[in-house]
Amino acid sequence: MKYFLKNLGVLMILAAVVILGIYAKNSYSDNIYLIVSMLLLIGGIFAYIFLNKKVEE
Repeated sequence: MKYFLKNLGVLMILAAVVILGIYAKNSYSDNIYLIVSMLLLIGGIFAYIFLNKKVEE
């Protein structure tokens, strides 16, 4: 469980990149994909920073 928590931020960042790739490939006119990927990216960065400080192996 600790290993998953330490990598949760990276997984969120990768999910944001996948969503951005889907958005670029299909060229949607909605901005919801951009908003969701932005929230995942910012949340992933903060989760990576804070969880790696708090979780010890």
